[in-house]
Amino acid sequence: MNRIYAMCAALLVVFAACQKAGDNSDYDFGDNFSDTPGGSAVEEGPFADGYGRLPETVRLASYNVHRCTGPNTSVADYDGLAAGIKMIDADVIGLQELDSKTKKHPYKQVEELATRAGMSSQYCKTIDSNGGEYGIGVLYKKGLRIRDTYSGNLPGDEPRKFFFLEFDDFSFICTHFCHKSVENRKNSVDIINDYLIKTWSTYKKPIFLVGDLNCEPGSEEMKKMLGTWTMISARKATFFNATTPKCIDYVLQWNGNNPQTEVLRSGIPQFQNVDFAKLSDHYPILVDLKSF
Repeated sequence: MNRIYAMCAALLVVFAACQKAGDNSDYDFGDNFSDTPGGSAVEEGPFADGYGRLPETVRLASYNVHRCTGPNTSVADYDGLAAGIKMIDADVIGLQELDSKTKKHPYKQVEELATRAGMSSQYCKTIDSNGGEYGIGVLYKKGLRIRDTYSGNLPGDEPRKFFFLEFDDFSFICTHFCHKSVENRKNSVDIINDYLIKTWSTYKKPIFLVGDLNCEPGSEEMKKMLGTWTMISARKATFFNATTPKCIDYVLQWNGNNPQTEVLRSGIPQFQNVDFAKLSDHYPILVDLKSF
């Protein structure tokens, strides 16, 4: 019932002519992804009956919101995005490509989305941009408590960050890797791992990482990542362009502290009243885990 659009709709999208720093539209990712033939974003299997929450679960998600604009417009659609985020109903969702008080988007986008979706928010600046800021952020349900936060530098043609948040029952990292350099992405994996080993070596609760990693499941950098992390999100096409859709957005779990979790299902949410293909150049990705 909820499977209302196929990837062919996304392939007809025309990208905006202007390309901003940090957008993926200025880079050819190549074609080294073969884990899911066709890369279809049409959801099947565990979500055949819809995306309602299962009892006693934790839902995590990631969404590159493209400055809150669709692929063929520069006008921010806060209401549309917030409606989609609200329907995703994640406990915590990491967001990438957020403007904050720029000339084109004069609002703190993460706060606009949080207010409309009825969630709390945290923001992490990565660069100065167009008279304001640009960065990543996290929305989380108001009942959750943040115990600690940390932002660390990552390499890139433009500065990148990883944003660490400790909640009561788990920790959560949101990030957006460099989109032009394999070495920068591989070094980013090392930097995050080093931080966790040095700072959280005795931490016994699960640590999750979400974000736009700008690499596909079969890439060198993802193979490196999977030496210390487990991919718990579906291998589905999350970034769509005029030629070939790509799986570059993920939810992963750190293996360094032997976490005891159970993944129930993962997929790209699709709803009758929300067309994610018009809200960003990425689809959101979600994961349901048994409560821990």
